[in-house]
Amino acid sequence: MLTAGRTAGDPDRLALSVSSDFPDAVALVTRLYDEFGFDTVDNSPLRESWRTTPGQPAWNRHAQQDRAKLARNLRSARFVAHARP
Repeated sequence: MLTAGRTAGDPDRLALSVSSDFPDAVALVTRLYDEFGFDTVDNSPLRESWRTTPGQPAWNRHAQQDRAKLARNLRSARFVAHARP
């Protein structure tokens, strides 16, 4: 994260997701990501955070996606209910 950041508008700039029930929190994280050199894809509300869990398309390439690719991968996630013991 410390070396992958790029300036806004750079064609190689990567994106990270954020999921929250609080718009102010999303705004804060978006500003922080930007300061570190990353775009943000809002994956709110928090109940949608499963889209970035291991095994989902956004997780596998989480640190290697631009904004458009991350948004596509979040949309293509498929929820899998796990059986509870």
